[in-house]
Amino acid sequence: MAEEIIAEPNFEKLCSKIIDSDNQIRFAAFVNDKSKILHSAQRDNLDSLLADHEVGMSIHYTLERWRKAQNFTFRLGKERLTFTEYDHVTLVTIPFKGKLLLVSTEPRISYDPIIEKVNSILTNWENP
Repeated sequence: MAEEIIAEPNFEKLCSKIIDSDNQIRFAAFVNDKSKILHSAQRDNLDSLLADHEVGMSIHYTLERWRKAQNFTFRLGKERLTFTEYDHVTLVTIPFKGKLLLVSTEPRISYDPIIEKVNSILTNWENP
């Protein structure tokens, strides 16, 4: 019996769509459970707030926090997204197809429209 092969999403196209969906989005990346960036995109003309090694550390800490939160899944249900707001940026983490989508936005903005746009992109990608 042949095994069903599940195709990985095109993370490059997804990152581009997410960046293009709202001018307040600075950065989007998909990472695996080993902290490896599968693909990332950054808004043109913006400098990264972190050095490359700091980006790696940030991803590691995000995965660590997400893994710890999984201990409460049996009581609270699956985590749908998290926000971490800093003075200069807000980080949004969304689980997607066994990976984590990391999105950074400008700080102190209305997040609901951005989350709706990102969720719509992800839903349409899963259910074309």
